[in-house]
Amino acid sequence: MSTRARISTALGAAALAVVVLARASAAGDLTASGFALARGIGVEGPTSWLAGGFGRLAESGRGGVESAGGAEWVARGEMSLALDWRPSPRWTVHAHGLARAEPTHAGRAHAGVTEAFVEFRPELTPSTSLRVRLGTLFLPTSRENTGPLWASPYTLAFSALDTWMGEEMRPTALEVTLRHKDPGREDALQATAALFGGADTLGALLAWRGWAMGDRLVTMGESLRLPPLSSLAPGGAFGRQRAGTTPIAELDGRPGWMAAARWSHGERASLQAWALDNRGDRLLHRGQYSWRTRLVSLGGTLAPWPRLVIVTDAALGRTGMGPRDDAHVDVDFRTAYVLASLGGPRARLSARYDVFRNVDRDHTAEPDDDDGHAWTLAALWSPARWLRLALEGVRLVASRAAAPDPAITDRRVQGEARVRF
Repeated sequence: MSTRARISTALGAAALAVVVLARASAAGDLTASGFALARGIGVEGPTSWLAGGFGRLAESGRGGVESAGGAEWVARGEMSLALDWRPSPRWTVHAHGLARAEPTHAGRAHAGVTEAFVEFRPELTPSTSLRVRLGTLFLPTSRENTGPLWASPYTLAFSALDTWMGEEMRPTALEVTLRHKDPGREDALQATAALFGGADTLGALLAWRGWAMGDRLVTMGESLRLPPLSSLAPGGAFGRQRAGTTPIAELDGRPGWMAAARWSHGERASLQAWALDNRGDRLLHRGQYSWRTRLVSLGGTLAPWPRLVIVTDAALGRTGMGPRDDAHVDVDFRTAYVLASLGGPRARLSARYDVFRNVDRDHTAEPDDDDGHAWTLAALWSPARWLRLALEGVRLVASRAAAPDPAITDRRVQGEARVRF
């Protein structure tokens, strides 16, 4: 089936879902929301990992219009749609899908489902609420992507940490969240626990490609390209890995877990800690290798003045695959960012600084060391409730030992018009 046919089929299925849910909405409320965006992007740097290179930005593929100064200009469009059916105040059925058109090397066009889950919110007490979700979903870990459809209200590109989460972490989970807030007080406590599957390849992109900066959300069944490492070539140490990695994959039948705790003081401050272990069987191979990934994270927000928000998050962990008496991967990783944002719903200026590092611990095949930092500056303006205009610049500098040229510098500037509905 051609790409155009796949998109037509996906959009047709979405339209059918709307009709079916509209009939069902006689017994409940049906709402649809989302956005459509168009971007003009100028990018300069090595060829992207999506185009068979080692660049960290998705758009650089030498498939656009190249200017005299060396920058490449490309266009990207995307539409995201969320459907929420509430048969009763306690129950919600949520589905989120997207269709995007982007440069040829990145797939040219793609459509798929990003999230699909059932949510149950029983009434406990005036001070204690419970939320239970079951399905394929984003775990409640991000401190910056707090907008609808896992979007950021601060920037276009996500932090390095949340770029990785958006690309490789979309588990099928049973998640339970308990929140306690005494009436009349601003302090609230929240605890989350989740058991999940569908994250057995978590770590493949992080170890073999390194950290990146973007906002591409992987969809169910989507395959992402891996960089041209010698170990992944036929006959290489990991030559049995198929051409790409499918992040939302269950290989070993072993559930992973996530636990989180959050304290908040109204809108002025919050502090969150979370830990995750996918419990992957690193000795398993089924077209893809199964990875064992563990991490802990600490982050929070602070609003010292009414229009200023400071967001930060840091994570460290370890990922690996393969038997330790043969060619294998063992990587320690860490990343952190600090974001400052000034403004409100109509206009906002944001600046973020990211640092990241991978340390190769296995010393087999090629080295997986990765070290770098990135600056992001963004200006967002909403002249109307349904329209948002944005301009953003990113500069990422990294050192990748396995690349032919270890020193990598990526630059990107992009303008966006986003229509909300």
